[in-house]
This record gives sequence, structure tokens and C-alpha cells, in this order.
Amino acid sequence: MDIPSLFMIPSAVSSGKVHSVFPNSTDADFDFNRDSDATRVNSEGLIERVGYFGSELVTNGGFDTDSNWTKTSGAEISNGRAKIIVTGGGYQSVAQSISLSNTKKYRVTAVVNGTSGKAVTFVDNSANNGGLTTSNGVITFNGQDQNVDITWTANSNSFEIEIIRNGSGDFSFTVDNVSVKEVIGDRARLNYEIEGGLVNTKPSLLLEPQSTNLLPYSEDFTQSNWINIGSPTITPNYGISPDGTLNSTRVQFASSSNSLYDAISHTIGDTASIYVKGASGETIQFGAGANVAAGQLFTLNGEWQRIEFQSNGTSVFCIGTFQSATARNIEVFAAQLEALSYATSYIPTNGSSQTRAAETCNGAGTSSILPSEEGILYAEIARPVNDSVIRSIALSDGSAGNVVLIQYYNNNIGIVVKVSSSAQAVFSVSNTTLDFNKIAVSWKTNSYKVFVNGTQTNTDTSGSTFSAGTLSEFAFDRGDGGEDFYGKIRDIRVYNTKEMTDSEVDILLTKITS
Repeated sequence: MDIPSLFMIPSAVSSGKVHSVFPNSTDADFDFNRDSDATRVNSEGLIERVGYFGSELVTNGGFDTDSNWTKTSGAEISNGRAKIIVTGGGYQSVAQSISLSNTKKYRVTAVVNGTSGKAVTFVDNSANNGGLTTSNGVITFNGQDQNVDITWTANSNSFEIEIIRNGSGDFSFTVDNVSVKEVIGDRARLNYEIEGGLVNTKPSLLLEPQSTNLLPYSEDFTQSNWINIGSPTITPNYGISPDGTLNSTRVQFASSSNSLYDAISHTIGDTASIYVKGASGETIQFGAGANVAAGQLFTLNGEWQRIEFQSNGTSVFCIGTFQSATARNIEVFAAQLEALSYATSYIPTNGSSQTRAAETCNGAGTSSILPSEEGILYAEIARPVNDSVIRSIALSDGSAGNVVLIQYYNNNIGIVVKVSSSAQAVFSVSNTTLDFNKIAVSWKTNSYKVFVNGTQTNTDTSGSTFSAGTLSEFAFDRGDGGEDFYGKIRDIRVYNTKEMTDSEVDILLTKITS
């Protein structure tokens, strides 16, 4: 009796698909879309970028041989790197022609190292004077190996990647591991929660709205837009960051009333977030206010932790030692400012703001898979804190007129069953936890029940139901594409209860929600 008609636990994804466990049919898989890459926390507890990338377009990007690259007189390839030597200013480069489409998005990565304060520019045209965009193609050296990671839309069909320097003075720099790939960007994210310092072995499907990290440099705190008060000591590439590489930044505050801030414009309701690591029990002020106590005190736990602050309208993104904060030695990583009421997953930036596209996930099932006349819809889901917009999941016929809905709004769970646009059952469960809830609704003629976390919360003994073959799609929205669900999903099931007694239905409802 407990074999579902449709069963999805987040475990397998592919390009444009989230796969259901049962039934073993492509008709049961969800269609997924996101027109950009994104980040997740992987099974090792590390932040990583997720996107479905095309094949490698650069030949000999590791400079293993002195081939495939066009060099100017000041460039050479040796010891597994390209070296560019500038004498008296001017232009020097290594270049490789690649055929791309100017309607598609691409990702370029590389490792560069050069004289501190000098700059290298990545271009995608033959004019030798422009970056991939007007802002995000320029990398300023800090004297150590730096990871370049830039996503952009090509400017022309005839793409030429050049690594150049235009300017004055004598200096040199090296380049290695150059890669260019198309960003298809439609691979869903299986996100692993970190709970009590441990990585949960059970992932959740993470769905999020479009959001932009407004800070132009999220990891390089030596850039000029990052300003300090009290002259704290900034040491880049100091420790291992939450992405598992040596790229955290150490900030040593000399005393109280020191800060590191970006005077970026933002408004009331925007959310600032940053990863910070410091001595357990010490406190840091974070949020807003370069020289006033406009943020909030946070207590450090000795490990990496992400702290968040909802803006009060002060046009500053600031971390420091105001409000009697006791921390004087911290590491920081992944600064983010979003025009949302809550923080979403990390969006890396390196010279300009970057946008993660909204995600959709729908289209699972057919009328032959999904029950209509009676059944159970079950979900183990969590929504973001401070998200007051209605978020829905639905069994439907592709419209909002024939639908079984589970909705989140504020701190409430709503259940709605509509038949031919007429509401047959409407329930509300108040004051629910913002963490994962196990929610189930059963429906049939004159019998509607809601169970949440093992307890029956609602019932209705009057109402009609759907004709056979009506419900044909499961979607993370309202059924018609509205009210997209954003949050985390650990379990989705649909049961056909036509051969079950009322007592068996109650047992199953209690079992799956407990």
C-alpha cells in the first residue's frame, strides 16, 4: 500500500533534468532550467560552481608545449606557463582564435601571477583594447597566483582570447590553465546541508530565484572599492576557504573602531552576507556602517560560518570592530549583497556584479502515472527565512483550475484543492517551523485531510474530486507557472489510494510525515 505512483528524492540530475526514482520512466522526470551557473555545497561540505558546461574550446591551455598560441615579441611559453614581458609599456600578448557564437554565454578560467598592482586584461576581440566586458576582463595582480573565473556573453562570432597588457613601466607576468567553455547552465543543484558542523548525507534539491551579487569583488578584498578605517592589515590567499582552496583573506584589526567596507549603494531590505572565521567566542560587527555602529554583533564559533544582515538603508557593506566587538584576527570569504529579503547561495564576482538566473522545475508525470480521483501528495520541503511571497508545489492539469496545492506564505502552510476552478478544500496550518516540514494532503470525494510532521492538522468531509485522467503534471509552481517554489526539497511522493481503506490512508499519512 505504500508504493508511490511518483517518487523523487534528490539523487540524480543531468542536463535539463531532475530524475525521479520511481517509476523508471522518463515521463516521471522533472524538466529543469537555469540560464546561468550557480553554486552549491557539495557532499564534502565545500562550495562549488554548478553549471552544465560544454567541451573545452582552448587547445593547450596548460601550455605544456610551445604550440597553438600566437605570441608577440615579448611573450614566451616555457616550463608549463606563458610568460609575458613588458618593457617600457605597450602591448604584449598570447592569443588563440576560437569560433564562438555572440548569442551564447561562456566561462573563462585561468591562473595568473605578476607584479603586485599591475594588471592583465582578457579580451574577446582583435582590437587589443577591450575586456570581455567593460569591467570584468581586468585582473589586478597581488603578487601571488590568482584564480581567474569570468562568465560573459561573447562580443563577436570570431572570438580571439588574448592575454594582454597596455600601459607603462617594465614588468612581467605568467599565465596558466586557460580554459573556455560554453555555459549551458541547466544542471540542477543537489545541496548538502551543514548541520552541527557535519555534512548531512542526505542532499536537498535547491531551487532559487534570480539574484545579483551587487559587490564587484566578492573574494579579492585588496581591490580599491574595499575601503578600510583604522588601517587593518589585509592578507590575501591566507587560508583554506569554504571552497577548499587557498584563497581566504586574513583581516587583522589594530583595535576597536576598525573596519573593512564597500561603500556600495543599497536600500532597506537588501541582504548582506559573508563567510567569516575567527576565534570561538569572540564577536564581530557586520552589516552596515563604516564608522558608526549600524550593523549587528555576531559571535564566532571557530569555524567558517556565514553571517547575514538585512540592510537598514545605510549605503555601506561593512565588517569591523564597532559595538565593542572583540575579534581582532579573522578570515573572510564570499562577500555578497542582494536586493532580496534573505541571502541566497553564493554568487562569485571578480570585477563586476554577477547574476544567477531563476530556476524552474516542472513537467513530471502524466495522467497515466498520477492519480486524479483520490490520492496523497507528500513533500518534505523548507522555504527561505524572511521570504513572504507565496511559494507553491502542485499536482495539476497544467492550469491553476484543476490542482492540488501545497503552499508556503509567511509562517503558514496552505493547502488548496480546486476542481474546475472551484475550491473544494482550503486549509491553513499556522506557526510552522521555517526548517524542513513533512507535509501531506489526501483527497477524495467528501474526504480531505492534512498531516504535518506526524500530526493531523485539518480535515474536511465535504467536496467533490477530479475526473479520472485529469491530473497530469507535478510542478514546483502553482500549476500554471506562477508562484514558483524557491527553497529546498528532500522528498516528493504521490500515492494512488483508490485501493486503500480510510484507516490505511491515515496510517500511511502518519507514517510518511513522522
